[in-house]
Amino acid sequence: MKKIIGIIHPFDMYQTFYVYEDGNKLEIVQTRMSDIPDTVLELSKTYDVYQVDLSGSEHFTKGIVNQIREKEITKYNENKLVIRSI
Repeated sequence: MKKIIGIIHPFDMYQTFYVYEDGNKLEIVQTRMSDIPDTVLELSKTYDVYQVDLSGSEHFTKGIVNQIREKEITKYNENKLVIRSI
């Protein structure tokens, strides 16, 4: 199973996201906080991944989840991602 994993650190300028398939790391990407929605959606399209696991500060991470969902709907007119805040 493929998934995108990100650990959100609210006070770091750059955030790191990983793409995994069956425990194997396919890609590591660092992105600015403001570019997280675009980065996640780009990784999703590139690797055909629809599961995203985000962890970090619960309140802050929920805001990021909302931004990703909003961007997915407005930019791609889709709602395929399953985003879990763990």
